[in-house]
Amino acid sequence: MNKKIRGAFVNVIVLLLSLTIIILITEVALRVFSGEPGEDEWVGQDRRFYRYDPLLGWSKIPDINTIRVSVRGRNRVLYKINSKGIRGPEYPYSKRPGEYRILILGDSFADGYMIEFEDLFSEVMKRRLNGYEKFNNYVEVINTGVSGYSTDQELLFFQKEGKKYSPDLTILMFCENDVAYNNQPKDWGMNYKPLFKLKDGELVLTNVPVPKPDRFIYTEHLESKDVSILKKMRRWLHVHSYLYNLVKDRIKNSYALKSILISLHILNVSKKSTGKSFKDEWALPIEYRIWERKYNNTVIESWKITEAMIAKLKEEAESIGSGLLVFYIPFEASIYKEEWEKLKKKYGLSDEEWDIEKPGKVLEDICKKHDIDFINPTELFREKAKEIEKEGKRLYDPIDHHWTVEGNRFVGEILAEYVALNYLNGMKE
Repeated sequence: MNKKIRGAFVNVIVLLLSLTIIILITEVALRVFSGEPGEDEWVGQDRRFYRYDPLLGWSKIPDINTIRVSVRGRNRVLYKINSKGIRGPEYPYSKRPGEYRILILGDSFADGYMIEFEDLFSEVMKRRLNGYEKFNNYVEVINTGVSGYSTDQELLFFQKEGKKYSPDLTILMFCENDVAYNNQPKDWGMNYKPLFKLKDGELVLTNVPVPKPDRFIYTEHLESKDVSILKKMRRWLHVHSYLYNLVKDRIKNSYALKSILISLHILNVSKKSTGKSFKDEWALPIEYRIWERKYNNTVIESWKITEAMIAKLKEEAESIGSGLLVFYIPFEASIYKEEWEKLKKKYGLSDEEWDIEKPGKVLEDICKKHDIDFINPTELFREKAKEIEKEGKRLYDPIDHHWTVEGNRFVGEILAEYVALNYLNGMKE
């Protein structure tokens, strides 16, 4: 080996060693001055609480009483599931004499899996309603929310189990991502679920029995035998490396950087991408398409299916003498302007082509069409967000993006006031 080659070789080694030292120093510095690198084992932790369900895709495992650790381990919550797979105490099917019963349907916002049970909006509402001296009836609120559920699963749950509780009022907590996944055979975590289709205007249930996953719910896409070494390496870095997550987050939150990497073919994202795999994780998630001012045929169909489900839920509720109230869950970015600006920057969105207010308006029109009570608390949320911001508090968790204790309390107050005014005072027949 001549001197030039040996010198070049030494220079490469020195360069690699220097880069390694810089990376290690940066990693250590980030560990000292920042939080956890990624999502810890949050996704995997769900295995302890859910089981395969041939009709619903998954359901809660009955008789659990344990501590649930939050995303990034920031807090610990007592998580108790009763013998019927519902969070909370035992609820008998039969009502006590004079009891007014409310049944909650919903997803993770309803479940409030990282909020203590007594702080859930449903419990706040229950205490408020039972605190009104002018009401003689005892009010019971049964929250059946299950993480990851969409309107289809909530409808099926009501038909199969919810009806048995003979609710006087059924409240559907409607989340924006329900629209997209009401028209998908898998959820956001790529878990199999039931799928309704419209045939001659009627709902037809398909994908049932739901295909059974090879692994536990919410983990099959991470633990599949077909996962490549590259994907495993990415997952390991995601969980263990602060620097990797910092760089990844910077790229994902900058449309300009993503565009450069895509043009260099370092990232491969197609316009039809669903954003549900490592290959296209940089793409706009399908659930965000409902913000487009001009809907494509897929979104139009998703809304039609969603409308049919809500109308069917009203029919099912009325068949047992229950009223139906739809509560729209505002997206965090519609409450905090800075969050909307981040999303626009991240995905290259413009106010001319995208309207984050649109889903709430479409849902309101659907409820009006079918004479269904509807609450859109967006404006109330914005006012409350500004009010508590002075105290350093938020309605949505900045990491988990679900309602905080303050958010749950506010929702409970809104619902209690509405139910007291429109149902418990005799205005609703």
